[in-house]
Amino acid sequence: MNLTPQAILMATRATLTDPAAAARQVMALRLSEGEGLMAIGVTAVAATLLTSAMQGILGPVGDPAMQSLFERPFLLAISQFVVMVAGAFLMWRVGKAFGGTGTFAQALPLVAWLEVVLILLQLVEVIVILVVPFLTMLVSLGSLFLFFYLITHFTAALNGFTSMTKTFFAILGTFFIVLLVVSFALLPFIPVPHV
Repeated sequence: MNLTPQAILMATRATLTDPAAAARQVMALRLSEGEGLMAIGVTAVAATLLTSAMQGILGPVGDPAMQSLFERPFLLAISQFVVMVAGAFLMWRVGKAFGGTGTFAQALPLVAWLEVVLILLQLVEVIVILVVPFLTMLVSLGSLFLFFYLITHFTAALNGFTSMTKTFFAILGTFFIVLLVVSFALLPFIPVPHV
C-alpha cells in the first residue's frame, strides 16, 4: 500500500470527487477488525497531534471543558479512538437494521480514512485562519458540509444503499438520538448551581 504524502493527497482528492468509489477501494483492502482498529488508533493519534499543534498556533479555545480535554493528549487520543469506533459500529449496525449488507470490519477502515481526510481539511482550515481569518466561518461550514457529504456516501457504499437522501436523514436521526442519550447519561454528573 502506497502511503507517501503525494499518494495520500491524490487519494484525498479522489475521495472528495467520488466518495463512493473511494469507499469501495477502502473496503477492497479487506482489512480485518484488528487491522481496522489499528488504523483508527493511528488516525486518533494523528488527530491528537494536530490538535496539540493547533493549540500552540491558535491558542486555547473558549470552552473550558474542551480546553481541559485538549490539555490531556492521552485522554484526547483515547476519546477520539472511542468515538471513531462507536461511529463505525453505528454506521454498520444502524445500516444493518435498514437492510444494509456491510460488516463492522469494513466500517472501521472507512471511518479511519474519513478521519484522515478530515485531518487534511483541518490543516487547510488552520492555514485559512492564519492567512485570511475573515473566511474562517465559511471554511468551517464547508468542512461540516463535507463531513456529512462523505459520511453519507461512505455509509451508503458500506451498506449497499442507493438513496443518498434517505441515508443522510438516517445518519442525522442517529446523530440526534445518540446526542440525546449521551446528554441524559451525563446529566447526573453536571453540577447544579446553588440558588
